[in-house]
Amino acid sequence: MPVYPPAAVEDPDLVACPVVGMAIDTRAHASDWHTHRRAQLLYQAEGGVTLYLDDRVGQLAPLQAAWLPAGCRHRTVMQGSFAYRSLYFDVGVYPGLPREPGILDVNPLLREMILRVTQWPSNQALDVPRQRLVRTLLDELRAAPATPLHLPMPRDRRLLPIARELLANPACPLSIDDWGGRVGASERTLARLFLAETGLSFTRWRTQCRLLMARARLAEGASVTAVAHAMGYASDSAFIAMYRRAYGEPPGRRQRRREPSS
Repeated sequence: MPVYPPAAVEDPDLVACPVVGMAIDTRAHASDWHTHRRAQLLYQAEGGVTLYLDDRVGQLAPLQAAWLPAGCRHRTVMQGSFAYRSLYFDVGVYPGLPREPGILDVNPLLREMILRVTQWPSNQALDVPRQRLVRTLLDELRAAPATPLHLPMPRDRRLLPIARELLANPACPLSIDDWGGRVGASERTLARLFLAETGLSFTRWRTQCRLLMARARLAEGASVTAVAHAMGYASDSAFIAMYRRAYGEPPGRRQRRREPSS
């Protein structure tokens, strides 16, 4: 299929082919909340995507893909220049697909198969060679290293304003006691609720939020210094140390990862 602007894509739930691919190259874009009847593999070729589900938030870096089961409500926010390739699988034809969302690392073989599918016509059944390729692609998906979408969102009416503000402004310096005065709850109550609803303390949740947003800014091409300051860190070294502890690599490495030219 051709490369589309976001406003001109076909509805993947209405096409004839049981596996359809779409290629999108554009600049900043934010989708509305939506679902698909098909399962979706969202492969990020360039730039970063913040992916919102009802109960969690994830960050998709270049050369990663998100798996979204059929019916999974989600929205995406993409800043700067970005390119993604999405595949949509008819769950009636492929009933054994994963039922939980997650983030996958995409190896060169899987990448090439994803790109191949995006070139298929959407209005034709699969011939035998394409059926074989889909089987191999699904095998590679099952073998790909996977991580969960790792920032759980709280639902309590007192916690939601805190979570939303920190996602919008990760450098927000307010303590949990400060927030208590704003949302009408004691520090102890907020601490208990954060742990009960997210499995994380307030401090740990805020750190995870900052790391998530940092990956988004780095994927957009921002410098490590600019990202460190935007996340509220007093120095580059403090931010780099936190990032390395969380991801096992320095933040600059993600900046150097880009889609190989086709």
